[in-house]
Amino acid sequence: MSGRYAPSPSGPLHLGNLRTALLAWLQARLANQPLILRMEDLDLPRVKPGSREQILKDLRWLGLDWDEGPDIGGPSAPYEQSARNPQYQQVFQQLLDNDLVYPCYCSRKDIQQAASAPHAHEYGPIYPGTCRDPARRAAIKQRHPDKTATWRYRVPRHTIEFEDRIIGHMSQSLDREVGDFVIKRADGLFAYQLAVVVDDGMMGITDVVRGADLLDSTARQIELFETLGYPVPSFWHVPLMLNDTGTRLSKRDGADSLDIWKQQGKSPEVVLGLLAFTVGLIDEERAISKLELVQGLTLDLLRDKLINRL
Repeated sequence: MSGRYAPSPSGPLHLGNLRTALLAWLQARLANQPLILRMEDLDLPRVKPGSREQILKDLRWLGLDWDEGPDIGGPSAPYEQSARNPQYQQVFQQLLDNDLVYPCYCSRKDIQQAASAPHAHEYGPIYPGTCRDPARRAAIKQRHPDKTATWRYRVPRHTIEFEDRIIGHMSQSLDREVGDFVIKRADGLFAYQLAVVVDDGMMGITDVVRGADLLDSTARQIELFETLGYPVPSFWHVPLMLNDTGTRLSKRDGADSLDIWKQQGKSPEVVLGLLAFTVGLIDEERAISKLELVQGLTLDLLRDKLINRL
């Protein structure tokens, strides 16, 4: 049993990222299970120099620790997605051997035109499966002779149902609401949907605490967990932290980075108190240590507090 926190080193963590980190840390500690820190740096063009080191520094300043990670190692190393390409390639070959993936040569324009056609489904712009058919695929490849293929997962006619620990019962039809999705990009990078499942599966992750913005990815990932024979973890999709205008915080606008709070002379306990207060873990905004916070919580109480914040 393990929990995990998996930030992307695409810039400094804002308070919303840090709140999710705190909740992931609390879930793992209250469950008495290890916490794994993993860097989701698969999309190298988006990685900002120095972000990895800054994330480690900020988490440690806040007092959050982990049991395995890129700085301390562990039995599931490496803990950076950019170093795990052999693992992804091995699983991709497994899917290829079982005819569960196929190359796609459709351009964005092709997909948009198919999505806007009169027969397009009520659920909106999903990939219509054009390149599933070898003859149609060959015709599209002939039309785009210089295009490098993406690789899509062949979704079955299947509805995925699961119980999110915070959101509750969820259901999504893969063929009607998702469509065949990309698992390897034209630039050769493996897509997030595949990488995160391989990482969580190989690392023995049993509890995934992450932002509610990733809820829509969950059915696809459960499909891959089951296809690849990995146990499906429990998912905790926690509320996103919003700014004063009701918009989610973003790294792009430098929203409430920890450096701002440090420059104001705030202590780790003050920041922890703010984060805990915004999800109802304490009744008033005040400085609090991580040990004091843990002493007043159980897993069920943590879950109930988060549900009440929806």
